[in-house]
Amino acid sequence: MCSLGCARVSTVGQVRDNFPEKGSRGRSPRTDEIRLGAHAGGAKECRVKELFDYIIHGPQLLVTWSIFFGSGIIIYIIYAINSEFKFSFSELVQHCVPFNIFTDRSFHADVKIYLIAKVIDGFIFFPGIFINAWLTIYLSGLLKSIIPFHALEFTVLMASICAIVMFVVVEFSDFVCHYAEHKIPVLWELHKVHHSAQFLNPLTAKRGHPLANVLEGIIRGILTAIPGALFIFLFNITIVEALSFSVIASKIFLIATLDPLKHSHHPISLGIFDKLLISPHMHQIHHSKTQAHWDKNFGTNLSIFDWMIGTAYKPSRGEKPAYGISGYSDESIKKYNTLYGAYLYPLVSIYEKTKQNIRSKYFAFGSVE
Repeated sequence: MCSLGCARVSTVGQVRDNFPEKGSRGRSPRTDEIRLGAHAGGAKECRVKELFDYIIHGPQLLVTWSIFFGSGIIIYIIYAINSEFKFSFSELVQHCVPFNIFTDRSFHADVKIYLIAKVIDGFIFFPGIFINAWLTIYLSGLLKSIIPFHALEFTVLMASICAIVMFVVVEFSDFVCHYAEHKIPVLWELHKVHHSAQFLNPLTAKRGHPLANVLEGIIRGILTAIPGALFIFLFNITIVEALSFSVIASKIFLIATLDPLKHSHHPISLGIFDKLLISPHMHQIHHSKTQAHWDKNFGTNLSIFDWMIGTAYKPSRGEKPAYGISGYSDESIKKYNTLYGAYLYPLVSIYEKTKQNIRSKYFAFGSVE
């Protein structure tokens, strides 16, 4: 997006430079002022587009771990100052990483699933991307064929509004999928992989079953095609530009809501903004197997949908979650820490439970007869 805007600015400059300037008598100070203003405006637009480009392609992993460890260090220092105890490097490390990275099987599973996800993500998200692209192009073409319309000027303000709209649609899609994964038994079997983590860290965000990710991508692709097609129709932009808005907005809100800390042990609240955004503490409660915390805080970044349907839960200060899955002991949940448990066991469990349900319904029907 930036390269296009910068190219436009540089091209105008090149064309102007190819023509000799008139003498001083042929120019007025007002003309020079207008030219300088136009150049400044173009440079400002280019800087905005450069910022958007950096947000999209920025080093997300570096940002994630910087926030995770940076917050841990800051919290430890504040606690040390308030408690007036002597600083200890070993205690600082223990505070930032309260589990043994060498022996903890839950963390090892997070690492393995994260690395595998990096390899297969392209295949996992391809169905959703393909459906989204096809539907977006189809709907935008349909609008253009039905409604004669002259494209509006695509300004930075319009781009910002488009980004917010697309972001809200993505959040709604993720909320619907997440809610369904907790309420539909087949999907819950897949989603258990994510909730089986016994300790949370930023890698836990990628802990999930590939099939669930495929379904989430397809639903998101269908829903975001609607605003994407509308943006193409209104502003005559490319499909890549239309769909990049959600990426820009999502990354901004990921930082604003301290997303790397949602899968951590730092119970940070956003205060009054918990009414709008999902704080780290709110998402940690979502991972809790305590009955009062069941099926709460489904949102990814926005909490407004949870407040609308009554699933929002604002934890009190110091309220601690008990990580895991209700009904599973610490020993039984460990089966999800293997690659078999993370990828194949959910499918086997779905098959067995489906077969059992069919048999029970068949025999129940036969007994009535």
